[in-house]
Amino acid sequence: MSKLLLVPSFIGSKLRGLTYCPIKCSRSISGDWKFYKLQNIVEKLTQGWSPKCINQASSDPNEWAVIKTSSIQHGKFVEEENKILPTHLEPRIQHEIKVGDILITRAGPRSRVGVCCEVKKIRPRLLNCDKVYLIRLKESVNLSFFMLKINSAEFINKIEEIKTGGNDSGVNLTQNRLLDLNIELPEIIEQIQIVQEIESRLSVADKLAETIQTNLLKSESLRQSILKQAFEGKLLTEAELEACRKEADWEPAEKLLERIKGDRKINK
Repeated sequence: MSKLLLVPSFIGSKLRGLTYCPIKCSRSISGDWKFYKLQNIVEKLTQGWSPKCINQASSDPNEWAVIKTSSIQHGKFVEEENKILPTHLEPRIQHEIKVGDILITRAGPRSRVGVCCEVKKIRPRLLNCDKVYLIRLKESVNLSFFMLKINSAEFINKIEEIKTGGNDSGVNLTQNRLLDLNIELPEIIEQIQIVQEIESRLSVADKLAETIQTNLLKSESLRQSILKQAFEGKLLTEAELEACRKEADWEPAEKLLERIKGDRKINK
């Protein structure tokens, strides 16, 4: 299970304090949570620009390009999903994406509208497109906590309810409806503490997943080694082979193969 799927369900269950975490926490957080309209915690919300671009991705940080909506995945920004801005067009630099920006898809197929990610790393000269909102938060909100909250099952359902459009192949998320949504937040210090608690547990989960993966690779390597020795006749020592030959049900490999072939013919 990915981090994004694990954590938001934890936050989205209206957790008031980490005392209620399934794992016993090292400290308790029990401050008051309050509801805020998104418009009251958002410093800036804009949508980008979608000129006619060259249908080719840019990997050159010195070249201007416009992102595609496919660059926004749940909790992940994929900067390679872009189109080159023609050189005869002047870039609208007010739409350049920066580290720490939040991107939310606002138009397209129902399943792709309301998808949200934080930009943690980005090359220069990438512009936001018209079908994506760019959000910057006020200092009273911790970015990591906000991302956990907005990607929770609870908040995803809220966004689903305000989408407009009669056809699932083309729906919209209007700016007014999005900014009118309520989000429940504790004080900034508690937001930071909650994020720290979650990240510490995810670190343990990551190490566990790494150990499991390593052991799976070792298991597969051992399996291949056993098969190799078996095919080379090196799996048993001569003494063990001699003991097998003395067993009442022992038969040479040639006879065993003939019997298997005969059984297959009968079953047909």
